[in-house]
Amino acid sequence: MAIDANRGAFVKEEYRWEEEQDAEVLAIQPNARTIKLETNLNLAAASVIAVELLSDLKHVGQAYSITLQGVGIIKGSDFIGSPPTFSCNFPDWPVKQTDKLILIGYAEDHDRNITMITIKGPMK
Repeated sequence: MAIDANRGAFVKEEYRWEEEQDAEVLAIQPNARTIKLETNLNLAAASVIAVELLSDLKHVGQAYSITLQGVGIIKGSDFIGSPPTFSCNFPDWPVKQTDKLILIGYAEDHDRNITMITIKGPMK
């Protein structure tokens, strides 16, 4: 096996991180929480994820738990690229039918033939 000099330099670094901040959020909420995502990504990939997380999390969203009849509603292939999004039409909820909600939790109960999802939104 050949020695990869780039890999050797990478693992020698004791700490590696990418940080994204939004001055507008910090101006309104100087004590805004820090989200730490530990991973083995390279700097470019970490930067992309940091920007996406900041974009998603700088807006307040409500989480909704929904129980659906049936299983197999969401397949593994639905997660390729990004988590699935939903549009809901529930008159009792403070969301419009045009609002996009993102999947943040998913479980299937095969014994009861139900799928439980948690969605967050609206996404801006």
